[in-house]
Amino acid sequence: MTDYLTNADDFDEVNIVTVFDEGSFWSSHFGTLLFNNLELRPNLNVLDVGCGTGFPLFELAHVLGSSCRVTGIDIWEAALEHAKKKLDVYKLPNVRILNVSANEMPFEDGEFDLLVSNVGVNNSDDPTGALEECARVTKRGGRLAITTNVQGHMVEFYDVFRAILTDFGNTEYLERLEANEAHRGTRDSTCQLLEGAGFGIRKVVEDQLEMRYVDGSALLRHFLTRVGFLPAWRQVVDPRDEVEIFRAIEKGLNQIAADAGDLKMTVPMLYVEGERF
Repeated sequence: MTDYLTNADDFDEVNIVTVFDEGSFWSSHFGTLLFNNLELRPNLNVLDVGCGTGFPLFELAHVLGSSCRVTGIDIWEAALEHAKKKLDVYKLPNVRILNVSANEMPFEDGEFDLLVSNVGVNNSDDPTGALEECARVTKRGGRLAITTNVQGHMVEFYDVFRAILTDFGNTEYLERLEANEAHRGTRDSTCQLLEGAGFGIRKVVEDQLEMRYVDGSALLRHFLTRVGFLPAWRQVVDPRDEVEIFRAIEKGLNQIAADAGDLKMTVPMLYVEGERF
């Protein structure tokens, strides 16, 4: 069955936000990478770019303490409303939440000491523009710390997808798959983006997350997959072929799981910290 294709529109914006925090299992791994490497100091003016429903926004506010001011921005209105409900509970007077695009911020030049983005900037339609705007609002000597998933993301899935498309014999589909994989950056390209925006690279840390599933059926029906990855995967093939192709992908992944005892997906993680020069 390929029910994950036919009921892909079951999630609307409101009910996605209601359960979105369950996606924190994914983002928390990147958040751990962020907090393990971020220098914590008092009296900082901090900006969380792409704060979503409030992570790492509120954790930053908690660990930095009341001497620091923390602002979270995002353009996802429903997520921001959810974050504001959390703020009502936390009652943190040093936190504000704003509906603001990373590409056009209403802040003064050099307003912030520290900017963070936990798997956020890489989701921008214009990461170059977003990083240039981040540089504008960062004071000289201030820091930008980002985490992101880079090329090699779920390579095990892409290997199966590629093999199925090769057998299918449609070269255009293979080109689309290659473009889908390539849209994620590398260590070098991510560093170059920060440098091009006006940051000198201070620290780079690479890590790896291994996500485990009982089989391919579980992977394809997982909430994170259906909301975060499946829409882009579906664009690789035309609607007339997607049921046949995804049925073959699911079968191939399930065979891997049967042979290995489970299904593992590798997610390379990257932490990059830049200093505004």
